[in-house]
Parts: sequence; structure tokens; C-alpha cells
Amino acid sequence: MMASTGQQADERDILSRLRFAILSLDLVPGEAVSERALEAQFQVSRTPIREALFHLVRDGLVVRDGRSYAIAPFDMAEIDEVFAFRDIVEPAAVRLAAKLATPEQIAAIRHSMNFSHEEFTPERWLEMGLDFHVRCAALSRNRCLETALQDVTLRTLRARWLSFASEEGRATTHREHSAILNLIEARDAEGAARAVLAHSASVRLEVRDAIENARLFMGRRGIVGE
Repeated sequence: MMASTGQQADERDILSRLRFAILSLDLVPGEAVSERALEAQFQVSRTPIREALFHLVRDGLVVRDGRSYAIAPFDMAEIDEVFAFRDIVEPAAVRLAAKLATPEQIAAIRHSMNFSHEEFTPERWLEMGLDFHVRCAALSRNRCLETALQDVTLRTLRARWLSFASEEGRATTHREHSAILNLIEARDAEGAARAVLAHSASVRLEVRDAIENARLFMGRRGIVGE
């Protein structure tokens, strides 16, 4: 039997709420979670919780061991692998974006980016942190590049939130994103590629520093790989 429209909407809503709770560290890396506890916390039935957990396991934000679940710990080895992969994929995406993007597409990204910066809420910043890189990759008109950027950006977004929490961190991110978009708009493919590599290098350092500073908060189960 196919799910009703209302049921599908409920499943999308609980997936969004659970993902935000994980990305914003309300649910701590390494923390054990259960379907029953999440039902009570989010006031929904078992079915949308189970569906959301399925998607979160696939996205690498939740891990499963038999019938038990836990919020995925920060995996330092995986983070290094993610940035190495990103440094291959993202320059290719922005080179194509610099050739193919329309002024209207660039203006739409700039509006969203500036709105998230000027009208700050945690939800908008988490969304923008993923949205900017994915939307720039979408300008390449290559769905494989877009999907790859969505995956690798999502895998580092939790750690990025640790730096987004400061006004200085948000200002730096906005400045670097603006520079990348300006180079795409100027049709400077190689300049845009260099800018995303420089941005990736600085984000990688921020992520590692942020995780290290959060060790006491997260406990031993929250970090693996080192």
C-alpha cells in the first residue's frame, strides 16, 4: 500500500527535525538512541521515526548495530577522506559553473547567502552551509557532481556548526562564499577553482580544531579515527 500524502509529509518533517537535531549537536555524537525514545521526544509514531532513521543511516549521520542505533561519532579518518575527495570534485564543478551559470542563477544564490548571513538563525545557517556548495555545483549542470557535493558537504556540516556558532566564523564563511560566487560570475574558472581549494583548506583546519575543542563535551564515544 502506498503512503498517503499526509504520511509522506510527516516523514519528511521528522527527517528534517532529526537531521537538524544531529547537525546542531542537540543529539551528541556517539549517543545511543532508540525508536521508542525518539517517538516520545518528537511526539510522532514509530513509522516516520523508522523511515527517518533509515535515511540518516544512509547519510552517515546515524549508525546501526543490530536493533540499536547511535548518533554517528566524528570519524577523523573519514573527514580527511571527505576533504581529499572534495578537493577533486568541487574545483571541477565550479569550473563548469563559471562557464554555464546564468546571471539569474547567480543572483538567486547570492540573495539566499546574504539573507542567511544578515537574518541569522541556526536553521538558516545550517541550511545555507549545505545549500551554497550544492547550488554552486548545480550550476555545472552535471547531476553527478551536484550529488557528490551534497554528500561530502553533509558529512562535514556537523563540525562546521561548531564554527558557525561564532559571529567571526560566520563572517569568514560569508566572505569566502562571496569570493567564490564573484569569481563564478566573472567567468574566472581557474580563479574559482583556486578559491574553493583555499576555502576547503581553511574549513578543514576549522573542522579539526572545532572537534578537538569539543572533545570534553562529546566524550570518548563522540570521536573515532585518531
